[in-house]
Amino acid sequence: MVQIKSKLFTDKISLLLIILNIMFLVYYVMLAFYSRPHYDDLHFLWELKQMSIGSYVSEMYYSRSGRFIGYFINGVVFKTILLVGEHRFFPILFWLLGVSICWWVAKSIFKSISQFFLFNTILLFFNLFVLTNIDFAVFNWLCALSYYILPPMLLLVISYVNKKQLSWIQRFALLIVSVILGGGQEAFTPVVLCVLFLNGLYYFKIHHFRVKEVWLDTRIRKIIISASVMLLCFIIVVIAPGNYKRMAADEFVSPRNLMGYAVGFVNAIGMFYYYITFYLPYYFILGLLFIYIGSRMQSDNLSITTSYKKTGWISLVLYGLYMLLSALPNVYLWSGFGIQRNYTHVVFFTMLFICFHAFLFGYFKMKNEWKNALNFSLKSGVIILCCIMLSNIYFDTISARNYAQSVDKRIEMLQKMNKQGVVGVVSVDPVSTPYTADPKYLLYKLLAKKTNPHPVLYYISDTEAEPNEYAFHLQKIYGFNFLIKLNNQTKSDTK
Repeated sequence: MVQIKSKLFTDKISLLLIILNIMFLVYYVMLAFYSRPHYDDLHFLWELKQMSIGSYVSEMYYSRSGRFIGYFINGVVFKTILLVGEHRFFPILFWLLGVSICWWVAKSIFKSISQFFLFNTILLFFNLFVLTNIDFAVFNWLCALSYYILPPMLLLVISYVNKKQLSWIQRFALLIVSVILGGGQEAFTPVVLCVLFLNGLYYFKIHHFRVKEVWLDTRIRKIIISASVMLLCFIIVVIAPGNYKRMAADEFVSPRNLMGYAVGFVNAIGMFYYYITFYLPYYFILGLLFIYIGSRMQSDNLSITTSYKKTGWISLVLYGLYMLLSALPNVYLWSGFGIQRNYTHVVFFTMLFICFHAFLFGYFKMKNEWKNALNFSLKSGVIILCCIMLSNIYFDTISARNYAQSVDKRIEMLQKMNKQGVVGVVSVDPVSTPYTADPKYLLYKLLAKKTNPHPVLYYISDTEAEPNEYAFHLQKIYGFNFLIKLNNQTKSDTK
C-alpha cells in the first residue's frame, strides 16, 4: 500500500505549470472554434435531422457497426448540435470530461499532495495526451470524441472496483461506465475485460484461491459484476449485422496463418513506437515532473511496501500484455498497424507507464545531490513547452482560421446560389488545408527527407472532379438543389 503525505508545492514550478496549462487551454479552444464538421459528421447530422436517436442507432447497428453505445453518444451529440445550432463546444466538453475523470482518480490516490499542484500535473498529463496522440486530428472530429475518454474511464473502473466501499453514486457511475466500455468500441472492450480478469486474479491469489473466501471480498464481486455488464454489451456489439457488412470491404485483410500474425504484431507494435519516438522529448519533460514528485515523497518519508525492482518488472510485464492485447484487433482486421486512432488508448497508457516509472525512480533512486539539477531541468523543460505552445497558438491559429474561412465562404456562396434556384452540378474551389507541424515533420524537413507528409489540424474532406459522397452529404445537410465538384483535377488533402 502507498501512504502519500507531502507539504504544499508552492514554488516556481507550480507557476510555470499554470502558465503552460493555460496555453494548452487557449490552443484547444482556438482549434475547437475554427473546427468544421468532417465527412461523417455531415452524414450523421443530416440523418439525425430526419430520424430519432433510437432509429439512428438501429440503422447503424444493422448497416455499419455494432458499437451501439458509441452511436448513442453520437446521437446525443448531433441531436444537441441540431437543437442549439452550434458544435464547437463539444471538443472542449469532452476534454473537460477526460480531465475530470483523471483528476477524480488521481486525487483518490494522492490524497495529501497539494490538490492544486496535483490538478495542474494531471492537467498537463491530459494536455500532452491530446497533443501527442499519433492521430491528433481526432480531437476535433465530432463523431470520434469518445476516443479520448475511454482510457480515463478504464482508470475509473480500476479505481472503483478496488475500493472496498462505494457510495450509491459511485456504484451508479461504475455501472454507466461499464456499459460505455462494453458497448462503445469493440477493439477496446477485450482489453478492458482482460485488465479486469488480471485484477480479479490478483484477489484470488491473495486469498489463496479459496473461492468462498474470495467471494466474501466485495472487490471481487464488483469486478465480476462490472465485467459481466461489459461482456453482455460486448456480445451485443459482436453479433451486430453491421459488423459483417462492413468487414466485407476490401480494406480488411486478416492474417492467414501464425506467421502472418507474428509479422502483423511486429508491424503494428513497431509502427506504434516509430510514431511515439518523435514525442519522447515531451514525455521526458513529463517524466521529470513525476521524478520530482517521487523525490518529494522520498523527502517526506513516504513508505512504499514493495521493492523498486519487483514493482518495475511487474509493471513492465503488465504493460507488455496490454500492448499485445491492444494490437491484436488491428492485426486481425488489417494484418498490421491498422488505423492510427485505434491506438489512442495505447498512447494514454504508455504515458502512464512512463510516469509511473519516473515516480518510482524519483522515490527509490533520486539522490539529494541531483535535486538541484532536477529542479533546473524541470523548469527549463516546462519553459520549452511554453515556447512550443506559444508557437503552436500563433501559427496554427492562422492555419485553422484560413481553413474555417474557406469553408464558410464556400457554404455562404452555395446558399446564395441555392436561393437563386441553381440546379445540377456546381463547381467550387478546394478548401484551404489546415496544415500544422509536429516533431516528425520538422525533423524530416531538417533532414531534407523526400517523403514527408504534412500533418493537418483537422480531418478534412472535400468533393472531387466529379461529385462524390461528401458532395451528397453536404447537399443533404444544407438542402441544396445541386451537387458540387472541384473546378479542376486538384483535390484538397483528405484523411
